[in-house]
Amino acid sequence: MNLEHPEKSAELQPSNDGQTPKANRRKLIQTGLAGAPLLMALKSVPALAAECKQPSGFSASGNLSQNGTAPCAPKMNGVTFWQAYAAANPPTVDDLDNKTFGSVFTASAGRTETIRAIITGTDTAGDAPLERQIVAAWLSAKAGSPLFTAAQAIAMWNEGVVGGSWHPNPSVPSVSWDKPQVKQYLDYVLNA
Repeated sequence: MNLEHPEKSAELQPSNDGQTPKANRRKLIQTGLAGAPLLMALKSVPALAAECKQPSGFSASGNLSQNGTAPCAPKMNGVTFWQAYAAANPPTVDDLDNKTFGSVFTASAGRTETIRAIITGTDTAGDAPLERQIVAAWLSAKAGSPLFTAAQAIAMWNEGVVGGSWHPNPSVPSVSWDKPQVKQYLDYVLNA
Protein backbone atom coordinates (compact mmCIF):
# COMPACT_ATOMS: atom_id res chain seq x y z
CA MET A 1 0.00 0.00 0.00
CA ASN A 2 1.25 3.40 -0.91
CA LEU A 3 1.25 5.48 2.27
CA GLU A 4 2.15 8.76 0.54
CA HIS A 5 -0.74 8.62 -1.91
CA PRO A 6 -3.52 6.43 -0.48
CA GLU A 7 -5.98 7.57 -3.16
CA LYS A 8 -3.82 5.99 -5.88
CA SER A 9 -3.56 2.62 -4.12
CA ALA A 10 -7.35 2.39 -3.96
CA GLU A 11 -7.73 2.91 -7.69
CA LEU A 12 -8.28 -0.01 -10.02
CA GLN A 13 -5.02 -1.23 -11.40
CA PRO A 14 -5.01 -2.47 -14.98
CA SER A 15 -4.48 -6.21 -15.36
CA ASN A 16 -1.77 -7.73 -17.50
CA ASP A 17 -4.25 -8.95 -20.11
CA GLY A 18 -5.88 -5.56 -20.51
CA GLN A 19 -9.18 -6.63 -18.90
CA THR A 20 -10.69 -5.09 -15.83
CA PRO A 21 -10.72 -7.04 -12.55
CA LYS A 22 -14.52 -7.44 -12.87
CA ALA A 23 -14.09 -9.09 -16.26
CA ASN A 24 -11.34 -11.31 -14.86
CA ARG A 25 -13.63 -12.48 -12.04
CA ARG A 26 -16.45 -13.13 -14.51
CA LYS A 27 -14.13 -15.20 -16.72
CA LEU A 28 -12.88 -17.16 -13.71
CA ILE A 29 -16.44 -17.91 -12.57
CA GLN A 30 -17.53 -18.93 -16.06
CA THR A 31 -14.54 -21.23 -16.41
CA GLY A 32 -15.33 -22.78 -13.05
CA LEU A 33 -18.97 -23.27 -13.97
CA ALA A 34 -17.98 -24.91 -17.23
CA GLY A 35 -16.22 -27.63 -15.24
CA ALA A 36 -19.12 -28.10 -12.80
CA PRO A 37 -20.84 -30.88 -14.79
CA LEU A 38 -17.60 -32.82 -14.79
CA LEU A 39 -17.20 -32.38 -11.04
CA MET A 40 -20.83 -33.36 -10.47
CA ALA A 41 -20.34 -36.48 -12.57
CA LEU A 42 -17.55 -37.70 -10.32
CA LYS A 43 -18.90 -39.99 -7.66
CA SER A 44 -17.31 -40.97 -4.40
CA VAL A 45 -16.94 -44.74 -4.11
CA PRO A 46 -16.47 -46.26 -0.65
CA ALA A 47 -13.36 -48.35 -0.10
CA LEU A 48 -15.35 -51.52 0.43
CA ALA A 49 -17.87 -50.98 -2.36
CA ALA A 50 -20.81 -53.35 -1.93
CA GLU A 51 -19.15 -55.55 0.65
CA CYS A 52 -19.44 -53.21 3.59
CA LYS A 53 -19.45 -56.00 6.16
CA GLN A 54 -15.85 -57.12 5.72
CA PRO A 55 -13.93 -57.14 8.98
CA SER A 56 -11.74 -54.24 7.90
CA GLY A 57 -14.82 -52.07 7.35
CA PHE A 58 -16.83 -53.11 10.37
CA SER A 59 -17.03 -50.83 13.35
CA ALA A 60 -18.58 -51.64 16.68
CA SER A 61 -19.65 -47.98 16.82
CA GLY A 62 -21.89 -48.50 13.79
CA ASN A 63 -19.69 -46.41 11.50
CA LEU A 64 -19.75 -48.72 8.49
CA SER A 65 -18.57 -48.19 4.96
CA GLN A 66 -21.64 -47.87 2.78
CA ASN A 67 -22.13 -47.84 -0.97
CA GLY A 68 -24.82 -45.20 -1.27
CA THR A 69 -28.11 -46.90 -2.00
CA ALA A 70 -26.55 -50.13 -3.34
CA PRO A 71 -27.09 -53.08 -1.02
CA CYS A 72 -24.20 -54.57 0.85
CA ALA A 73 -23.11 -58.14 0.27
CA PRO A 74 -25.77 -60.53 1.55
CA LYS A 75 -25.40 -61.93 5.02
CA MET A 76 -23.56 -65.20 5.39
CA ASN A 77 -25.35 -68.47 6.04
CA GLY A 78 -25.80 -68.65 9.77
CA VAL A 79 -26.21 -71.35 12.38
CA THR A 80 -29.79 -72.23 11.35
CA PHE A 81 -28.76 -72.82 7.73
CA TRP A 82 -25.85 -75.10 8.71
CA GLN A 83 -27.98 -76.98 11.22
CA ALA A 84 -30.54 -77.66 8.45
CA TYR A 85 -27.71 -78.66 6.11
CA ALA A 86 -26.33 -81.11 8.69
CA ALA A 87 -29.79 -82.56 9.30
CA ALA A 88 -30.40 -83.03 5.57
CA ASN A 89 -27.02 -84.64 4.89
CA PRO A 90 -26.01 -87.82 6.68
CA PRO A 91 -22.51 -88.10 8.11
CA THR A 92 -19.90 -88.23 5.34
CA VAL A 93 -16.25 -87.46 4.91
CA ASP A 94 -16.76 -83.73 4.47
CA ASP A 95 -15.64 -81.06 6.90
CA LEU A 96 -18.70 -81.57 9.11
CA ASP A 97 -17.55 -85.03 10.09
CA ASN A 98 -13.84 -85.39 9.43
CA LYS A 99 -12.70 -82.27 11.29
CA THR A 100 -12.87 -81.52 14.98
CA PHE A 101 -13.36 -78.11 16.49
CA GLY A 102 -9.84 -78.27 17.94
CA SER A 103 -8.25 -79.29 14.63
CA VAL A 104 -9.72 -76.26 12.86
CA PHE A 105 -9.60 -73.70 15.66
CA THR A 106 -6.19 -74.62 17.02
CA ALA A 107 -6.36 -72.32 20.04
CA SER A 108 -8.95 -74.84 21.27
CA ALA A 109 -6.74 -77.84 20.41
CA GLY A 110 -8.12 -80.03 23.19
CA ARG A 111 -11.65 -79.94 21.75
CA THR A 112 -12.52 -83.23 20.06
CA GLU A 113 -16.14 -82.60 19.04
CA THR A 114 -16.73 -82.76 15.29
CA ILE A 115 -17.81 -79.68 13.43
CA ARG A 116 -21.22 -81.38 13.02
CA ALA A 117 -21.50 -81.85 16.79
CA ILE A 118 -20.70 -78.19 17.41
CA ILE A 119 -23.11 -76.81 14.79
CA THR A 120 -26.00 -79.12 15.75
CA GLY A 121 -25.45 -78.86 19.50
CA THR A 122 -28.13 -77.35 21.65
CA ASP A 123 -25.88 -76.46 24.55
CA THR A 124 -26.27 -72.79 25.46
CA ALA A 125 -23.75 -72.72 28.31
CA GLY A 126 -20.49 -70.83 28.09
CA ASP A 127 -19.24 -70.17 24.58
CA ALA A 128 -21.43 -72.77 22.85
CA PRO A 129 -23.55 -70.18 20.93
CA LEU A 130 -20.40 -68.32 19.85
CA GLU A 131 -18.75 -71.62 18.87
CA ARG A 132 -21.74 -72.39 16.62
CA GLN A 133 -21.48 -68.91 15.08
CA ILE A 134 -17.78 -69.20 14.35
CA VAL A 135 -18.30 -72.66 12.83
CA ALA A 136 -21.13 -71.28 10.65
CA ALA A 137 -18.89 -68.38 9.59
CA TRP A 138 -16.03 -70.77 8.80
CA LEU A 139 -18.28 -73.10 6.78
CA SER A 140 -19.80 -70.15 4.89
CA ALA A 141 -16.34 -68.75 4.15
CA LYS A 142 -15.23 -72.16 2.86
CA ALA A 143 -18.36 -72.23 0.68
CA GLY A 144 -17.27 -68.97 -0.95
CA SER A 145 -18.71 -66.05 0.99
CA PRO A 146 -17.17 -62.77 -0.21
CA LEU A 147 -17.08 -61.23 3.26
CA PHE A 148 -14.02 -62.99 4.60
CA THR A 149 -11.94 -66.14 4.22
CA ALA A 150 -11.92 -69.32 6.25
CA ALA A 151 -8.48 -68.31 7.53
CA GLN A 152 -9.94 -65.04 8.82
CA ALA A 153 -12.72 -66.92 10.62
CA ILE A 154 -10.10 -69.14 12.26
CA ALA A 155 -8.05 -66.07 13.25
CA MET A 156 -11.15 -64.42 14.73
CA TRP A 157 -11.54 -67.38 17.07
CA ASN A 158 -7.89 -68.14 17.81
CA GLU A 159 -6.69 -64.57 18.20
CA GLY A 160 -9.84 -62.62 19.07
CA VAL A 161 -11.95 -64.95 21.20
CA VAL A 162 -9.26 -67.11 22.80
CA GLY A 163 -6.27 -64.77 22.51
CA GLY A 164 -8.16 -61.54 23.22
CA SER A 165 -6.67 -59.50 20.38
CA TRP A 166 -7.37 -60.02 16.67
CA HIS A 167 -6.47 -57.32 14.15
CA PRO A 168 -9.17 -57.24 11.43
CA ASN A 169 -7.06 -54.92 9.31
CA PRO A 170 -3.33 -55.68 9.52
CA SER A 171 -2.46 -52.26 8.12
CA VAL A 172 -4.12 -50.68 11.19
CA PRO A 173 -2.52 -52.55 14.10
CA SER A 174 -4.02 -50.19 16.67
CA VAL A 175 -7.46 -51.71 16.01
CA SER A 176 -8.00 -55.07 17.65
CA TRP A 177 -11.04 -57.13 18.53
CA ASP A 178 -11.64 -59.26 21.56
CA LYS A 179 -14.40 -61.79 22.23
CA PRO A 180 -17.34 -59.31 22.54
CA GLN A 181 -16.35 -57.55 19.31
CA VAL A 182 -16.00 -60.83 17.39
CA LYS A 183 -19.45 -61.82 18.70
CA GLN A 184 -20.92 -58.48 17.67
CA TYR A 185 -19.46 -58.83 14.17
CA LEU A 186 -20.76 -62.39 13.76
CA ASP A 187 -24.21 -61.27 14.97
CA TYR A 188 -24.09 -58.64 12.24
CA VAL A 189 -22.91 -60.75 9.28
CA LEU A 190 -24.64 -64.08 9.90
CA ASN A 191 -28.25 -64.89 9.18
CA ALA A 192 -29.92 -66.43 12.21
